[in-house]
Amino acid sequence: MAEEKIETQKVNGADITVTLRKMIIANGEEVKELKFREPTAGDIDRAGNPVLLDMFSDPPKITFDAKAMTTMMAALAAVPPSTIKQMHPKDWNTAAWQLAGFFMPEL
Repeated sequence: MAEEKIETQKVNGADITVTLRKMIIANGEEVKELKFREPTAGDIDRAGNPVLLDMFSDPPKITFDAKAMTTMMAALAAVPPSTIKQMHPKDWNTAAWQLAGFFMPEL
């Protein structure tokens, strides 16, 4: 059986939509995609910065604070954290990388 392709929108100040590999429950309904709004500084204040950037590594290293990213995804998608925890790991990582650009500095 062929694996379903995950579709995402470009990050350009607009919402990011991630099509999921399987249905999950969000706010009491089965959904096949999650739409994430653009974060604000207030979201970072509440959830923490979910992207960790180590500029002293060669090459620089980017990692995720998984708990902060799950909390952030829940806030941005307006769903409870339990919804994000149902996601397939590849879907979680796809969403995390799509959102990562919002949390990295412009150098």
